[in-house]
Amino acid sequence: MNTIAGFSEHVEHRVCVKHLYANFKKRHAGEQLKEALWKCARSTTMIEFKRAMENLKKLSEPAWAEMNQYAPGMWSRAGYSEYPCCDLQVNNMCEAFNSSILEYREMPIISLVEGLKFYLSNRIVRLRDYMLRYQGDICPMIVKRLDVLKKEADGWSPHWCGDRDYSHFTVSNGIDSYVVELSKKTCACRRWELNGIPCPHAIACMWYNNLNHDDYVAHWYK
Repeated sequence: MNTIAGFSEHVEHRVCVKHLYANFKKRHAGEQLKEALWKCARSTTMIEFKRAMENLKKLSEPAWAEMNQYAPGMWSRAGYSEYPCCDLQVNNMCEAFNSSILEYREMPIISLVEGLKFYLSNRIVRLRDYMLRYQGDICPMIVKRLDVLKKEADGWSPHWCGDRDYSHFTVSNGIDSYVVELSKKTCACRRWELNGIPCPHAIACMWYNNLNHDDYVAHWYK
């Protein structure tokens, strides 16, 4: 029997954390448990994930035991592969699509296909027209995310490690520290690798080198 994983070694099976929590809260209600679960889900390293899971266990061992049944790669960024360059944790895109095609879903198959063709072609043309008028080199939503990340970068201080390429840095905010390799486009926090957008730690290093952070955004967003 063929499975999704059988089509490619890079295929991951992720669950929508929003839906996961909707079922979780029926048995484990409370704002503290909600925050603890999302803390686990948003962790980007296994050390951070394990620490968050220990906190969840202290709050409620049954809640911890339930979430411990799921592999981290299914619901936590700490377990996500860096290959797809995507750290999305909710199913909003599918739900938005399903909502947009409600009027076609009950139609006979030919009418359904024609309706989908009309919706998709109309959307492609509309967005293409918008992008032809757009002046930037990077997708507008990514630009907004970069603006937020640049504000976060203000609190981090880069320390060059002395390599000839000015690529290797240790970045600290006085409490936490991370290792950044600009030439490899990596940071110990893994945020850069997970979504292809430079993290605040990497941006701080780019400022140190007078580099343009836009040049380090993954090509998917250009």
